[in-house]
Amino acid sequence: MSGPRTALVVIDMQNDYCHPDGVFAAAGLRVTGLDELVGNVNTLAAAARSAGGPVIWVRMEWAEDTDVGLLAERSPFLRKEGLRRGTWGCELVSGLDREPGDHEVVKPRFDAFHRTGLADLLRDLGAGALVVAGVRTDFCVESTVRSAFFRDLRVVVPREAVAGYFEDLHLNSLRLMGTVFAEVTALGDAAAAFGRTRGDR
Repeated sequence: MSGPRTALVVIDMQNDYCHPDGVFAAAGLRVTGLDELVGNVNTLAAAARSAGGPVIWVRMEWAEDTDVGLLAERSPFLRKEGLRRGTWGCELVSGLDREPGDHEVVKPRFDAFHRTGLADLLRDLGAGALVVAGVRTDFCVESTVRSAFFRDLRVVVPREAVAGYFEDLHLNSLRLMGTVFAEVTALGDAAAAFGRTRGDR
């Protein structure tokens, strides 16, 4: 009898968040080393699939300007554009290794569990642990990791597969998550986590 599967949850690897032509970059918020980040996420996706684990791509999007909520006050550049449904900016960046059997979750706020079906999806997939990758480390990644912890889900965060816009905040977030909310590891250790409990394909 196999134990709970480990799912890969990839947060917000979207053009607006990550691409040099996205709205965040235009506001001075840039992801450095994007190609390396994409490669590391793909390494995790391959490891997850090899162990029979699901791959879940999470995107943040809004249909209307009013859906942005309080964030429009804190980040005024998002009031009229960015992460809008149906736009290039809302799409995942090119180069990510997506397959037809993967899953997608669309969220309206930083936390991937908030007002989404992620918790139900994980339960239906038999996933009791997560490897969480993506951007932004200190916002959307950390919010999701905390929320997973509150649901008693074990979480691994690979240092080389998450990124933020400010190095100090990125590192502080990794340190904070590693205190109790998650196991912060090297990429290779995170990839090995998928094989700890094998699920059926």
